[in-house]
Parts: sequence; structure tokens; C-alpha cells
Amino acid sequence: MAVRQRVFLKNPKLFVAPGGLNFEKHLRLHAQEKLRYFDEIARLTDDQRNMRTVTPGYIEGMTRRWMALYHGEIAAAQYMGTAAASMPFHDYFEFIACCICQQIDELSHAEMDRDMLQRAGFRLEDLPALWEECEAKVVFNHLLSLEDGFEIAFKGGFVLESANAVVGFHAMARFAEQHGDYLSAANHRTRLTDEPRHMALGMAVAKAMLADDPANIHILQQWQDEFAPLIYNFIHASRPIERIPGSHFSADAQWASIVEHHTKNALKLGLRPTLTL
Repeated sequence: MAVRQRVFLKNPKLFVAPGGLNFEKHLRLHAQEKLRYFDEIARLTDDQRNMRTVTPGYIEGMTRRWMALYHGEIAAAQYMGTAAASMPFHDYFEFIACCICQQIDELSHAEMDRDMLQRAGFRLEDLPALWEECEAKVVFNHLLSLEDGFEIAFKGGFVLESANAVVGFHAMARFAEQHGDYLSAANHRTRLTDEPRHMALGMAVAKAMLADDPANIHILQQWQDEFAPLIYNFIHASRPIERIPGSHFSADAQWASIVEHHTKNALKLGLRPTLTL
């Protein structure tokens, strides 16, 4: 069951926006990278852009993973809105700004995914049923059930995006290109320019909480222990990728990388790592 306590800092000034992020900086970074993405896909051939060059069986093998990505981005836009709305405006202006900037990222990712899915032959009206079958749905249902802004940012950024997104997208971009999917590869690469900001927000929340009161380590540990095990559902959703003809993808190897990354991050904060092989 989700931890329902609300966390506010005794000294809200201890939260510092990672990298000095504000709307102006975000706008410049976002525009620069997304324009590069649009230029890249414009240079693809019509067959590449419409996924007619992919390995036979590739789309079927990727379907569950794609459902997790697309619907996960929509969910992230929603729960980051909840995070922003949960905090007092004047005391947490920087935190709210970071949440709204992340919302923009997530909606942009969802729009890229929506375009990619339609080019791959999926009908939008069929996507909800496919999402219901996706094992990763439980991860985002948990995040959508939360009400505390810091809890959402920590679980969604520090736990989920640092372990799953940062590890997974590099590998999936390479895998896509190996199977003739240049559209998804471009999608993953541009997404990776945003994910480190989301991870950094989760880290900034944790650092602020610990600076405010070292005893908050127990709250962070409880949040991590409650949420991190759900990430294994992404491995279930990725198993069909192993069956794509010519695939050298290993869901177990991906899990090992996730556990390694998670462990390093947890130890940096003085947390006990939750995930194991």
C-alpha cells in the first residue's frame, strides 16, 4: 500500500532545482533537441519512417514494450501534474517549475510514441486493450495513486527513471537499428536527452529531504522498498523481444544492468539497495 504521509520541508529553500533548471532553460534545451529529432526523422526514407524496413516479427515482439513506453509517458504527465499541484506555490516554486517542465517532456514523448505506433500499423482505438494486457501497467497505477509531490518525484525520477529509462533506452536504440527500426532509434535517443533531468529531480528531492532532517532517510527507504520491486514488471513486458528473429536481447541481462545502476544510486544516498538479481 502506498505511503500516504505528506512531506514538507522545514526549510523549503533546501530544495535546489537540478542544473539551475527553469522554464527559459528548459525551453531552449527542449526546442534544440526536439528540432534535431524532427530533422532526423525527416531525413529517413519513406519506408524507414513508416517501419517497412524492420525485421519480420519485430513489431509483434516489441508491442508490449511499446505499450509500456507510450502509456507510461501519458501517466507520467499526469502524476507530475499531481506532484506540482500538491505543493504550496510560494514555498516550492522551483519544485513546481521542475514538475511542469517534466510534464512537457512526457507529453512530447507520448506524442512521438503515438506517431510511431500509428506508423507501425496500430489503431489508436486498439491501444487501451493492449495496455490492459501490459504487465508494466501496475508500475504507473502505483505512481498515479500517490498524492505527495516529493514521493512522486522520488519514486518516478530517482527509482524508476534512473534504473529503467537511463539503462534501457541506450540498449533499445541500438537494438532498434539492428532490426531496421530507425524511427524508434531516433525516438529513444531524443528521449534520453530528457530522462537525466527527471532522474536529477528525484535526486534533488532526496538531497533536500536529507539536508532538512537526516531522519528522512527512513521515509526514502520506505518509499524505495515499496516501489522498486514493481520495476521487474518491465522485464515481463520485455520477454517477447527475445523471440524476435535474430534477437540477441536478454531481459535477464537488462535486469542485471538495472539492479547494478539502482544499487550505485541507492548507496550514494546512504540507502540500502532494494533490487537484487
